[in-house]
Amino acid sequence: MEFIFMKYIICVIFLIGFSFGNSPATNAAISLAQKGNYVEAFSLFNKACNEEGDANGCLGVGLMYMYAVGTNGDHKKAMSYYKKACSGGVALACSNLASIYDNGTENIPQDRFMASELYMVGCNGGDVFACNNLGYMYANGLGVEKDYFKSLQYYKFACDAGSSLGCYNLGLLSNTYNVFGLNKDKLGLLDLNYIACNQGDLIGCANLGYMYATGIHDTPKSPFNAIKYLNIACEGGVLSSCNNLATFYENGSGVRQNLRKAMELYGIACDKGLEVACKNYRILNQKIINENLGMLP
Repeated sequence: MEFIFMKYIICVIFLIGFSFGNSPATNAAISLAQKGNYVEAFSLFNKACNEEGDANGCLGVGLMYMYAVGTNGDHKKAMSYYKKACSGGVALACSNLASIYDNGTENIPQDRFMASELYMVGCNGGDVFACNNLGYMYANGLGVEKDYFKSLQYYKFACDAGSSLGCYNLGLLSNTYNVFGLNKDKLGLLDLNYIACNQGDLIGCANLGYMYATGIHDTPKSPFNAIKYLNIACEGGVLSSCNNLATFYENGSGVRQNLRKAMELYGIACDKGLEVACKNYRILNQKIINENLGMLP
């Protein structure tokens, strides 16, 4: 079991290594951990979290406390650092914290309502395990009211993001409860647009992206999924989706801020006649000039 935990730690540390904006201490800690020097890595993750304010550093400390790698195991300290990382926008930390509440420990009571709330935060941040676990909770009424259609939505999140378990659960739920069969009359707009998009209807993809972006029609907000479907629609020529996608890059919502990409997307939609995109292009361009930002990132 200890070997499995060690492999898990190493895999996650590699994932952190591909994150944007790591502090110098976090990058150094990752390098040390990849070489097996966990004690010094733990020290540097601490520095990254507590001195440099790097949320990924806090995640590293939490993981090492959780699995007693490079330090003594301490679930309460792990939770404390997971909370810091989750507050800093690290979806995996929210998911890991949720898992502790979901299962409970010897010293930490089980709280499935809290787990469901944290899984939702993690899922909205793009963590597929959180989406899958939240789908399971809705399917079984654990910490939330049983709701097969909400379960379906979260399994979709996980499946779309590449989780084979999410796809399996999606298929199992669909077949077992006839979600796409006898209950078609109960399908909401999210479900109908999901089906349309997956059958090649670009307007369905555009609608999905907009729904995930705005939360309309009781759709759980998810920047991760909004960007995914808006990108599909934009590449297929839906100009409004190019404009909407640009706003995510302009504001750094669910994706690393990239003003150059935002200008490019506004420009594509503007050149093809979407007036609102032309307006947004001019506003962003003037903002860059006024703030003297220099070269676009």
